Amino acid sequence: MSTKLLLGTSRTIITPIVGGNLYGYSPDVYSTCVNDDLTATAFAFSQGDTSAILITLTIGSINTQLANETIGRISEVTGIDKGNIIICATHTHSAPNLTGTVGWGEIDRKYYDDIFLPNVLKAAKEASENKVPVRMGYSQGESTVGINRRELKADNTIGLGQNPWGPVDKRMTVISFENEDGERIANLIHYGCHGTASGKNTEITRDWSGVMTDVIERDFGGLTAFINGPEGDVGPRMPNGRTVGIQMVQYAMELGGYAARDAKTIADNLKVYRDADLSVYSGEVKIPLAPRMHLEIAKAEYEKVKEDNVNHLGLYAEHCRATIESYEKGETDKEYRSYGQTIIRIGDIAIVSFPFEQFCEIGMRIDTYCKEIPYVLSLSNSNGSEGYFATESERVRGGYEIKMCDIKHIQPYAENADFALICETLENLKKV
Repeated sequence: MSTKLLLGTSRTIITPIVGGNLYGYSPDVYSTCVNDDLTATAFAFSQGDTSAILITLTIGSINTQLANETIGRISEVTGIDKGNIIICATHTHSAPNLTGTVGWGEIDRKYYDDIFLPNVLKAAKEASENKVPVRMGYSQGESTVGINRRELKADNTIGLGQNPWGPVDKRMTVISFENEDGERIANLIHYGCHGTASGKNTEITRDWSGVMTDVIERDFGGLTAFINGPEGDVGPRMPNGRTVGIQMVQYAMELGGYAARDAKTIADNLKVYRDADLSVYSGEVKIPLAPRMHLEIAKAEYEKVKEDNVNHLGLYAEHCRATIESYEKGETDKEYRSYGQTIIRIGDIAIVSFPFEQFCEIGMRIDTYCKEIPYVLSLSNSNGSEGYFATESERVRGGYEIKMCDIKHIQPYAENADFALICETLENLKKV
């Protein structure tokens, strides 16, 4: 393509008023102060007749219906087609509740209406109106900030901890853009890891990735943002032997320093900037489903947990209740469930949306098997929030993520759903 790639960037503050529910652990965690501001950072791309926008949000996740509402409003203020928009969450657990999962509290609609949405739209509009010609450079290295969190215990059960022999994608990718004067104007850092280093604290914070982006922005220049990769089974490598901090934001600040060191090393190796072509694909992925829980089993299970209302037990109670109701309404099982997928390709790199907390192996397999594009960066928690998405090999061991994966919807995914998701994504990648 003969026309230049254009990029516009903008950042706005989306920090809530202190005192609201923080999403990630339970409905009774409320903020008491602000450690660091939450942000919406927009990257608006265009080339010829093609336009796309990527907005990274330092929140936990955003409910799928709310994400679609937000994307629709972004499309209105920018003129960019809804299918060419990705909004992704960095997955900090120290941000307002925009997900609204049963057991974790309700969506903070006032925060969404008064603070979140107006500032996201402002960032999108500013970025789309201030584009300049750019060249792109990238470099990839390794970071050990993340570790597999599905700890295999001596009794052969799975708990949330550290699993040193479990799958983890160590690859960290730094993408940078420079203007025609050779000035670095923007950076994206891709890595897959939970934002739980602060633990169940009451301070609003971007968690460890916020420190990393601040350091890169300070030392290299250019508006810098984090895009979280497949982090469903990967957490921050904490000194307490777990992947959740001990209710202290300082742990996140320290780990962020280690992540910044790794990102700086990778960024130092980024020497060559080239012109890049932009293309976008918007489609869907169809995921096969397993049958519902049998009615009599659902009734028996509901009696056991119907008084629970917090975290996974609260969600399980709702799952059993909804399953019973589906039988009473005469509903029948479906074969597939479909999800939207947007792919933004810039030169050798494709950025792919997934509304899941998918296990890291899924992203590694997609990147390995894709023959058309050198680097495929899968996102988690993007364009919606549909919960955990596990691999077939891990389902047999059970554990928290598997339970959550199975009770998110009335019909759980089929055992080989990960293979279907990979195959569907690989087909979509051929079209971008």
